[in-house]
Amino acid sequence: MGQSSTLYEIDKLNFEKVKKDTSLFKSDLSKSYTIFEQNFFGLEFILKKTIDKKLTEKIDQIFNPKCYLGEPVDYENIDFSQIDFSEIEDNSIYYLNPELIKEINVILNAISNSEFIMNYNSVELNKNRIYPEVWHDDESDDQVFNKKHIAEGIEQLKSILDRAEKSENYIFVFSG
Repeated sequence: MGQSSTLYEIDKLNFEKVKKDTSLFKSDLSKSYTIFEQNFFGLEFILKKTIDKKLTEKIDQIFNPKCYLGEPVDYENIDFSQIDFSEIEDNSIYYLNPELIKEINVILNAISNSEFIMNYNSVELNKNRIYPEVWHDDESDDQVFNKKHIAEGIEQLKSILDRAEKSENYIFVFSG
């Protein structure tokens, strides 16, 4: 298992419930979800390469939102020599709000899937150390970390953001 990011589409009613108590979040509260298994760094890299540089901050927020519910762990102020790691509890949930989803969708909808895929370059991804650094050009059905894997990822990303925008929902983002 490697780096993945899961996006959960959450309606306003359930968002408000979880806002009061983040421990109430369970995946079955979501209207839909999408898992980006080991390709979200590649998606992010290619999107930034494809769009106007002034818009990269919005692309950064897809998988690393700034808004959150709860309290994240303050790792900078932990004395790791004195801590019991079992006591560290991160109850924060990072999310995209409907306004930001709409703004991101404007950017994504301005990019055709074929334009996005034209910017796929396995050598460049590996050279720039884009996780998992095993990108290649073998398009066989049994292969991942290739153009096909990235193409599926951008379609999934556009799909969940589009659904959330149409329903004016939120998206909870869990990356790691």
